[in-house]
Amino acid sequence: MLGPPSIFDTPHAVSAAPLSLSNYIQPNLGHGLRIWWAFFWPATLIVAFLTFILNFWLRWLYENTNAPGSLIGPAMKFSPYVLTYIVALFVMYYILHKNFRRFRIGLLSHRGGLGSELLEPTLRRTIRVWWTYSWRTFVYGLIAIFVTAIPRAVFVGLFGWNHRLEALVAALVGIALGGAVGLFVIYSNILDEDFGDFRVCLLPKSEANVAPATPAADPAVS
Repeated sequence: MLGPPSIFDTPHAVSAAPLSLSNYIQPNLGHGLRIWWAFFWPATLIVAFLTFILNFWLRWLYENTNAPGSLIGPAMKFSPYVLTYIVALFVMYYILHKNFRRFRIGLLSHRGGLGSELLEPTLRRTIRVWWTYSWRTFVYGLIAIFVTAIPRAVFVGLFGWNHRLEALVAALVGIALGGAVGLFVIYSNILDEDFGDFRVCLLPKSEANVAPATPAADPAVS
């Protein structure tokens, strides 16, 4: 007798993936975590580095030129958000080409239907996936910020005796919240989902110099 599903089971219908399909992997939370981590940490480090460099340059520009503060201030305030979405596009392109330890991401034509073929993750297709990720993380992030406003304020306030530590904790909590939202979007809104005429699926890891296998059946028929 089968036991109850664990949190590592996919939220999509189990019947969506035929058991006879050998070259399709049903995504679960473990896959989502690996993909999210491979996306999250390089994007975060790159954005942090670029933000530091840009803010340093803007501060120098303000102190050594006639650049108005009304221009420099908003640029320093909103540049991290702009950089986040720009960097996310290129990291997403990298992720769609990446071989993970036991799987890879595949884009299947005809929404993964019969006779589907493995498509190249071009920049145009990457933009479609990136756009879904971007606007959903933005909307879900706003909801998460609103819902967690009071507990976050209480928790961060515990460190109010040290303003620097309080600021550090607030930043770490913000990063953790953003990471949780990103993981949710990747797992629930990208894996095994349709984007135009193609579907994002998980396939076995491709070996070097070996042609990728073409799915023999529909991996997820609604």
